Amino acid sequence: MNEGSGEMSIQTTESARSAFEKAVADYPDVPFHIILKLDLLRRGAYLTEEALDAVQNDEYRFGPMRIFYSHGNTKGTDREIPGSILLRDATTASVSFDEDYREPYRIERENGAFALYDGDEFIDTIDFTPRPKYYGKKTSRGVPMESIASARAQRLIINTYKHCHLWDTGDQCRYCAFFTDLIRAKQAAQEDRAAKEVDAEDIYETVREVLKEPGRISEIYLTGGMDYSGEVLFENEVNRYIRILQAIGRNFKGRFSSQIMAPAYSREQLRRIYQETGLTSYCPNVEVWDEEISKHICPGKNRWPGNTEWIRRTVDAVEIFGKGNVYTQVVAGVEMVQPYGFPTVEEALESNFQACEFFAKHGVVFLSTVWHPHKHASLGEHPVPPLDYYVRLVRGLHEIRKSYGLTSDNDDYKHCGNHADSDLERGD
Repeated sequence: MNEGSGEMSIQTTESARSAFEKAVADYPDVPFHIILKLDLLRRGAYLTEEALDAVQNDEYRFGPMRIFYSHGNTKGTDREIPGSILLRDATTASVSFDEDYREPYRIERENGAFALYDGDEFIDTIDFTPRPKYYGKKTSRGVPMESIASARAQRLIINTYKHCHLWDTGDQCRYCAFFTDLIRAKQAAQEDRAAKEVDAEDIYETVREVLKEPGRISEIYLTGGMDYSGEVLFENEVNRYIRILQAIGRNFKGRFSSQIMAPAYSREQLRRIYQETGLTSYCPNVEVWDEEISKHICPGKNRWPGNTEWIRRTVDAVEIFGKGNVYTQVVAGVEMVQPYGFPTVEEALESNFQACEFFAKHGVVFLSTVWHPHKHASLGEHPVPPLDYYVRLVRGLHEIRKSYGLTSDNDDYKHCGNHADSDLERGD
């Protein structure tokens, strides 16, 4: 592997472009579109007025322009944004078009198509994932189905619980902007938990409608804010997932392609979920591997149930779901935030490769996502690691998993749009 500089910096547009060209030249074994995806996730993209106008139809529009995770504050427009960027090789990149990025790519409308630019330089022709047909429809209770479940590539994402109780005590993950209005978060903490829970019957009806469009969705993905309440840690959350998964399961016979991204549950809780529902995959994200750094970045997870216990429970889950059906991931880049993070790229890579090796030995698929600093998160807007770091990271993680015979069926290029390391499996 190219060793890179090992330093972080805020790049100008010219140096950012040079970094991209250098990465393409230095890593000929990594496809052009994978490197482009990583850079899109790092730097973001925005649509010009003409491009934004062009997505205001039933082929492309996904929802109103809103600030990411800030309780629906509009940006002064009723226009809608498209889904994930679709590159020419079918790779998807999940970019939030209504966020502020440093030196983003630009999307133009040219000759009836969409063109991606970096400054004045044309990069490639792109498209967007198609708008699902269930968008615009409502459940029998009159709830818009797109408010129940969103679509990304071929994945249906259902946010089952619209509050994270880590915010109640100030223990939220420091990179997270899931609840950026602290006053509203405190108000939500006083509300009944049932008011934050998405209705199981609405979810059942939405999934039933989704399935009427053959081939559009091939996996159902459930997540939500952490709820550690109950006589036993996570008891209420586990019961909620079981109710919702059972409701979804009424649309299927037997198990169905599905994953929950959730906290690290006990072996007994996981056995209940597996035995009482049709769930096929489980993803308790470790977020940061290094224990000391994790205490600063994810204080809540280091309390409920604790870093060591989180890792142990993740490994234990393989006993129930099977090798390759348990996932975890890191938010790559936050482990380098100063003053408590790694000072060099080399140390950050070594830590993440160590984590991947550890989990792979136990049959767990370890993935990475690209950290996007957000001004509303506790961590704020720190510098992002260089592109070279991310290319080396995804390259190394893919090589480790491959050596252990692990593939990431749930998070490949057809489903998520966040994981460039799993996209590399297409070449195996």
